[in-house]
Amino acid sequence: MSRLEFAKDLAQEAAALAVKLRDERDADFISEKGRQDFVTLADRAVERLIRTRIAETYPEDAMLGEEDGVTGEGEGLWVVDPIDGTANYMRGLPDWGVCIAYCHGDEILCGVVCAPDLNMHVWAAQGGGAWMNGAPIGVSDCHQPDRALLLLGWSNRRPLSDHLAIIGRVLEGGLEYRRNGSAAISLLAVATGRAEGYFEQHLNAWDAFAAMVIIAEAGGIVRAAPTAEFVTSGSSILASAPGLIQAFEAIIAET
Repeated sequence: MSRLEFAKDLAQEAAALAVKLRDERDADFISEKGRQDFVTLADRAVERLIRTRIAETYPEDAMLGEEDGVTGEGEGLWVVDPIDGTANYMRGLPDWGVCIAYCHGDEILCGVVCAPDLNMHVWAAQGGGAWMNGAPIGVSDCHQPDRALLLLGWSNRRPLSDHLAIIGRVLEGGLEYRRNGSAAISLLAVATGRAEGYFEQHLNAWDAFAAMVIIAEAGGIVRAAPTAEFVTSGSSILASAPGLIQAFEAIIAET
C-alpha cells in the first residue's frame, strides 16, 4: 500500500472516531488552551490513533502532530492535525476535518483531508492530480477581482489591525470575503474552485500541509515559507487560483 492510500484510509478512520466521540460527549469533553482556543478529548484521541497507525505501518517515519509535537527521527515526516476547526467541530458546525500530510525532505508528497460533516474526502499526491470523493477537482478559472471570493483566516499571533486592514482592502477592491474558522476547509474551497483564494498571516504546518499539495495538484498557486521553516516556525500563506494571484498579492502586500 502506498503512503497516499494509507493516509486516505487512516483519515477516514480518524474522522469516524471523531464523529463517534462527539456523539458520546460528556461534561469533560471540552477544555481550553487559551482564549477562544479549545481542545476536546477527541483531538487527543484522534491524534493517538493516527500516531499508533503510523508507528505500526511506517516505524521508520517521524510525525508532527498539533497536540503532542514531534516523535521519531526519520527522514520521512507525517504532519497531522487531528481536528482542524475544533471550535466548529465541538459546536456541531460542519467546517472541520482531519488533515494528514506526508513529507520527505523539502517536498510535501501527499495530503489528505477528510471532512465528514461536509461529505468531503479530498486527496492528492505529487503528479497525480487532486481528487474529492473519487472525482477530479480543479481551481477556479475566474480572472476578475470583482467576481472573486477571498477566504481569510485570523491569527492572534499577528496584530488585529493588520487583519482589519486586509478586510478593508478586500472590500475596497470589489472582492467578497468569508471566514469559516478552519484553514483546511478554506484551503479545500480554493482547491475545488468554490473560492478563488485564501490568506492567513500565520498558520502552523499541521493546518496547511495536506491542503497545500491538494491545491498545487488542482492547478492552484501557494505562497508560503519553505517546508522546513514552515514546520519549525509557521508561515503566512496565500493560496490562489492562477488568474487572481497578482490581485491577491497586491491586497496583502502592505501587511
